[in-house]
Amino acid sequence: MASIAQLTHHRTADFKKLYERIHAGLQNLFRTSGQILMLPASGTGAMESVVANVVAAGDTVLVLAAGKYGLRWAELCRTYQADVRLHQVPDGETFDLHAVERELAALRPRHLFLTHCETSTGAVHDVQRLAELGRRHGATVVADTMTSIGVEPFHMDEWGVDFALTASHKGLMSPPGAAFVAVGERGWDVVRPSQGYSYWNFHLLRAAALASTVPNTPPNATLFAVAAGLDRIEAEGLENVWERHAHSAAVCRAGLAALGLPMLPQGRASHSLTAAVLPADGRADGLVEALHERFGIRVAGGQGSLKGRIIRIGHIGSVSPLDLLPVLTALEMLLLERGVVSQPGRASAAMADVLWRQQRRRAA
Repeated sequence: MASIAQLTHHRTADFKKLYERIHAGLQNLFRTSGQILMLPASGTGAMESVVANVVAAGDTVLVLAAGKYGLRWAELCRTYQADVRLHQVPDGETFDLHAVERELAALRPRHLFLTHCETSTGAVHDVQRLAELGRRHGATVVADTMTSIGVEPFHMDEWGVDFALTASHKGLMSPPGAAFVAVGERGWDVVRPSQGYSYWNFHLLRAAALASTVPNTPPNATLFAVAAGLDRIEAEGLENVWERHAHSAAVCRAGLAALGLPMLPQGRASHSLTAAVLPADGRADGLVEALHERFGIRVAGGQGSLKGRIIRIGHIGSVSPLDLLPVLTALEMLLLERGVVSQPGRASAAMADVLWRQQRRRAA
């Protein structure tokens, strides 16, 4: 409702107030004193905007990839004619820091592109230590934080990240249509000189931002929803929001483990979603569609090489641990029908046990 309750033109005093509200709220979420740039775009648009503004043809860039969205950095950098060096690990795995440091020392890349939460697998990477390595070897650090901002701890300035980005439809609990790029103090030193007018031109975006507006027509309805989402986060308290996401993740994983579905990430799993491996014998075929058709529940399947092999359950934004009980109950019913599990009630019992222990810890 916040997105349609009021609208305003982007050259008005009301829009200036809206812009300043969002800017201050996002600085808090990113944990930065840097400038936040607003774009009428998807998250991929935010990614391309950074590449367009910092990568010159022939620049050596090191891309860390462990899934679809890490590889997207490589695709974008190649489009802008960078010399892309790919450090890739299998889907669901995380990076060996010593191996990354060896590659940084050998290549001395101009830019390091990485992903905080790899949404295609549910794995979380150690941005703090990877950024430290990148800066130690003279690289600009660019982090895709699409599904981690407003979900779990991220400290842009403290960790030395130069560019970070997110979108309205993730932890900000809003419709799609707006994207945000946080630019650290050192980041402006590597933004290329203006090449003339461009939709992605950071110089134009920055000049408009200093006047608390944007250079092009923004998705006003979405921005009002973002402001409402920031109000909700601040009312709950950001640290409490981080904790709630962690609790939701723990409850979801307890239910999936009780169903005998192994988790995909080999390292630390995201608090924004959980990916579980499905049986390979065909009994889980069509499971994602069945959850929606039978129970009205939306979850996601795998992408790329993981298509048909995993199920991804989101617990991002306004989702609470209790919201996940009907999701896992419905999943359990389908798996019972298909002979994947043999006894009902295991998921809900395991989830209730985790919920009970969480409640007791909070009450202590």
